[in-house]
Amino acid sequence: MRFPRFDLAAGAAAVLLCLAALASTTGQAQEPEGNYGIGIPDVFLPKYLAYRTQQLNGGSPDVMTVNLGYVKGLSRSFTSMTGAAALNLESGTYRVDLNGLTPATLYTVWLVDRPEIDLPDTVFSLASVVPLGSTALLTGLLPLNLPLGFAIDRVVVTPGLVWGVEPLGAGTVNVFQKLFFRRSSILNESTGAVLFDETTPAPTLSALVPDLAAETDALGGLIASPFAGLETLSMAATSSGSSGGSVKLDKLISEGAKLFFEETFEGNGRTCGTCHPSSNNLTIDAAFISTRPANDPLFVAEFNPALAQLERPQLMRSFGLILENLDGFSDPTNKFVMRGVPHTLGLQVSLARDAGLVPAAPAEMTGWSGDGAPGTGSLREFAIGAVTQHFTKTLQRVSGRDFVLPSEHQLDAMEAFQLSTGRDKDFDLTKITFNNTRVDNGRFLFINGAGNPNVTGGRCVGCHANAGALAANNQNLNLNTNVEDVVHPARSIQNFPKDGGFGQANNGDGTFGNRTFNVASVVEAAESAPFFHNNVVDTLENVVRFYSGPEFNNPRAGTARFNFNATQIDDLADFMRGVNTLQNIDVARRELQEILANTRDPQQEQNTRLQSAFEDTQDGINVLNEGGIFPSAVTKLTSARNFISQAQNNNDPSQRRLLVQNAIGTLGQARSIVATVSP
Repeated sequence: MRFPRFDLAAGAAAVLLCLAALASTTGQAQEPEGNYGIGIPDVFLPKYLAYRTQQLNGGSPDVMTVNLGYVKGLSRSFTSMTGAAALNLESGTYRVDLNGLTPATLYTVWLVDRPEIDLPDTVFSLASVVPLGSTALLTGLLPLNLPLGFAIDRVVVTPGLVWGVEPLGAGTVNVFQKLFFRRSSILNESTGAVLFDETTPAPTLSALVPDLAAETDALGGLIASPFAGLETLSMAATSSGSSGGSVKLDKLISEGAKLFFEETFEGNGRTCGTCHPSSNNLTIDAAFISTRPANDPLFVAEFNPALAQLERPQLMRSFGLILENLDGFSDPTNKFVMRGVPHTLGLQVSLARDAGLVPAAPAEMTGWSGDGAPGTGSLREFAIGAVTQHFTKTLQRVSGRDFVLPSEHQLDAMEAFQLSTGRDKDFDLTKITFNNTRVDNGRFLFINGAGNPNVTGGRCVGCHANAGALAANNQNLNLNTNVEDVVHPARSIQNFPKDGGFGQANNGDGTFGNRTFNVASVVEAAESAPFFHNNVVDTLENVVRFYSGPEFNNPRAGTARFNFNATQIDDLADFMRGVNTLQNIDVARRELQEILANTRDPQQEQNTRLQSAFEDTQDGINVLNEGGIFPSAVTKLTSARNFISQAQNNNDPSQRRLLVQNAIGTLGQARSIVATVSP
């Protein structure tokens, strides 16, 4: 990303505005500046450090690989082109592999620098090729005559030699790459903590990577207001763009949270938070939908004639189902599927790709079939697909008219935010003993299955190792559970196409895909009903019954089948409630600890974190009450919730801190009642 340049008059005007704002508040008590209050830097950090370790130990630490794929929202025509651009930022060489090409057709690979405001992209032609077959390999040296300050935001492939035609494929530089190839340290500005001190030298050409540290400092104000922060942006534009620096991760996450919950991208009024509200575990269901006012943007298909076919309102209101055009927009009112809204908690521990998925595994497993994100299928690109699919003003979906696609820094911020919620690692079920015989028996059944594990019977941990979304091979697998064979009660209200799962293969029966869907995490299951990609199952007990039923078992060998009896079904459901409660307690305590670590006591941020802690604590109470388990833990959780409520209604910083400390201690007592954890 290249910062746009502003003239001196604009810069002076911005400074005058800033001085005027300061003058107007002289003598008034100032509220300490805080962040949005949703997302924790310490949750984001392990995922980045794992990427950094992999990059350093991979044999080519200075090679930045940008995967390439069809980007819905940039291209109107579906293509099967995939590839990767490997840019060596030390030697200055590049290698571009392209697949799915049309022989004897001219293609050009471009380096693209996108400005953060409404200015044309700066592009540079890297190489062109006319392949003899469906693949091509391009190698060479990165150009030395790039414009001053040019930074690579995207690599784009187009037909022909002229920029401006419809892209066939593209890939973006993600937030981890920007941190690593700039060799940035990471700070939590709110707490003053150095989360990670980078000491390894940056590659020679690191200035070709966007400067995330400078962007976060300069552009934070622009996210809140188009006029705020222009003087900072202007000063950043004059910097040399040197490598290193420190990224204020809490500020970046805060920018992303604000975008996620408030930014409409000039569309129909929806935000990401419309379907992923923080007050409902970042998902929606029929019960939650019933509480929304009639003019909520969620219901835009009911009051905007141009969008009457954007949703199926009856299915949304009765079953929480959202219309998705996963197989392209060529016939959006007939070629679609209906899916529930997956929660976005704990994404940092569920994204690991299924490397064996064909024809082309997505870069990250972002939910349901694994191909909800366009392009390479990354979490970063999911925002591009979401804006194009759900935020549009018309079904024509023309960028610049029906919506504005997120800028690169907005993608950075939202990516960082989504990697900062939920837990930072999976539980270790072998070290947990639930202090209730039935619940712990459910844990045993989850690990070992219902029969002799050496003879027959499936084991839940085969796909949900440690109750997460990853299998034993640490990949989030796509599998065919045959859940689409279950008769869906929603079809008695309004018929809709069957869901073919991953891919665009035409099955000849109106479905597209290979019938596989990726594994969802069990940890959050008790608070995120209904279940499966189509919301066809409503309770935890019925989830277990499905896996013991004919749709799942009949196509499978005996060693992969489940056969749980009624008592075992109840025990397994209560195990899921138990592990969900541990998650609720851990997340609530972490929110409260973030309040104590922030010495500036920003009240607005504290209010948001207190509300999050309150809701997670209440979720824990609801989950345990639903199963009628751990009543003494419910008493402790209720006490902790009351401490949090008192803190919400107390504006004295020292009293707030005392109440927060009491809540943290009481939550810990509740956790000890639920389970014992061995070292």
